Amino acid sequence: MKWNQKDFSISVKGIDEKKGVVEAYANVYNNVDYASDISAPGSFTKTVADNRKKIRVLKDHFWDIKLGVPLEINAADPIGLFTVTQFNLNKQVSHDMFTDIMLEQEKGQDSDLSIGYDVVKRDQKDRRIITEYKLHEYSFLTFLGANPLAVVQDAKSLQSLTDNQITAHMKELVMMYNAKYSDGRLKQIEAALKALDAKEPVNSTSDQAAQLKAWCDKQSITNFLNH
Repeated sequence: MKWNQKDFSISVKGIDEKKGVVEAYANVYNNVDYASDISAPGSFTKTVADNRKKIRVLKDHFWDIKLGVPLEINAADPIGLFTVTQFNLNKQVSHDMFTDIMLEQEKGQDSDLSIGYDVVKRDQKDRRIITEYKLHEYSFLTFLGANPLAVVQDAKSLQSLTDNQITAHMKELVMMYNAKYSDGRLKQIEAALKALDAKEPVNSTSDQAAQLKAWCDKQSITNFLNH
């Protein structure tokens, strides 16, 4: 059974790099969201009390991609549904998502969170106001720049890029390359850099990983930052 999803761009309130812990609001009260709904204070109180041990932390609402566990879910916070999440840094997908969040924070960007839920009750006078949720999970959403091949997998899009756009994409990718991503993510970034340089789409799932690594090692990629 598929439940509703509600996204929020929210500044992370705290992050512990050594422990892999992130503090963030998964939902904000008294705010008109993208679906024109308003979450009332107290709307998560019952579901957290009744369902706390079953609430999961996912990536992009995929039930089979668990990022970690909630250490705290505070429905009584005056701002919104406050969460403290322990990421499982031993999993590549969790490690990379945690690195995405750190990179966003370093660059002053918001992180996108989303909840998977059912509406239990609405205000009788103002139907926009949700007074009770059933919360199934909350998700950290993929950083828009976290899939570097999104820019370089399409030949037509690649050919239409200007030199300035290529330089801008390379700068972003080099910034990511210097972050603490997993080997799998770094190989994707290497593939993207090669594709931008050649203006030819590259499939990161091919057997070119060793060649791509050698190519990047030969390049003075720090020079891209000075373009």
